[in-house]
Amino acid sequence: MTPLPPATIRPTGRVLACARDPRAQEHLLNAIRRNGYEAQAVATLQDLQNALVNDEYAAAVIDEPESTQAIEALEAAVRLADRATQFIIVPAIGQRILPPRSVSCEIIDPPFTPERIGRSLFAAVGRAQLIAENIQLKQRLEGRMFDGLIGVSDATRRLRSEIQNAAEHDRPVLIVGEPGCGKSEVARAVHLTRSGPGAPLLTIRCGLLTAGAVERELYGDAEFEGRLISATNGTLVFEDVDLLSIPLQQELASIVFNNAFKHGDSYAPLGARIVATTSADIQKLASEGNFDRRLCDVLTRNRVDVLPLRQRMEDINVLTEFFLQQCAVREGQPIRQVSQEALDRLHSHTWPGNVRELENVISRCCSI
Repeated sequence: MTPLPPATIRPTGRVLACARDPRAQEHLLNAIRRNGYEAQAVATLQDLQNALVNDEYAAAVIDEPESTQAIEALEAAVRLADRATQFIIVPAIGQRILPPRSVSCEIIDPPFTPERIGRSLFAAVGRAQLIAENIQLKQRLEGRMFDGLIGVSDATRRLRSEIQNAAEHDRPVLIVGEPGCGKSEVARAVHLTRSGPGAPLLTIRCGLLTAGAVERELYGDAEFEGRLISATNGTLVFEDVDLLSIPLQQELASIVFNNAFKHGDSYAPLGARIVATTSADIQKLASEGNFDRRLCDVLTRNRVDVLPLRQRMEDINVLTEFFLQQCAVREGQPIRQVSQEALDRLHSHTWPGNVRELENVISRCCSI
């Protein structure tokens, strides 16, 4: 996989200068404008932060900052506002400024010249453009992932239809599929379609917790509000429900049938939608006495099956594109392309690890 050709970086973009001394302000403004950038100036780091958080600037040039910690705090506020601004630090002669641990910045040793400022701004604006593109890409991905699913195959279209049907009621839903096929994403899609992104979506990983830990997760204690309460008006997902202990399966069945659970000395109504996922045949387990029959009956009334990736190979291309975009957002790099030869190899694989395996393969390729 090779990076896409980078976009041509032109010396354009708004730059903000920060200097306490009016003469230093004027000196910075002249140097910035001489290199073709639109420039404004502020006197304090607080004024700089207010301006950067509320408006778009490609770069900020800071004259003689107070400390590394002040720059780190500034950068944190700017990143929290989803701004791509890059920082250029101009310390005083003899001032020692260590590179901030998390700041995308360059430190120019004094004395500086308009030419040095120009070179630094050229690189900073280029980085800012790339980061801004990735912020926009991240936002598009979040919008694209609203239903939690990526795919164009008939199987994925049928799955979307089943999710829509499941979202039309509040009854428990069982999601069945091989490990790595995307059961958690389907559970999220059911939740989003029914309750929307603002409602709580909580997960209990039955295979990772002891029975006592699951019970605490459900009911809480003096220091912790149980998830049966926290998930009210949302969804509570039991991941790998077949790994829940039989007594807790029986307890969950009673909660579902009674639509209430014990809360202190009384009972509270169940206000959360129950979704369970499994890779097992719980009907077979129930017939063998290894799964609670009542819980099996109530879960299997509304079942959604997620096919393995090998049965929906038409989704490989769009999934690969999606994972490449995710890598670009995560690493702040251009989106990579996949050659036809690489796609052919992806299509020839049987994917025993399903979508999770494909995601891991793409992530490893992006790290090379």
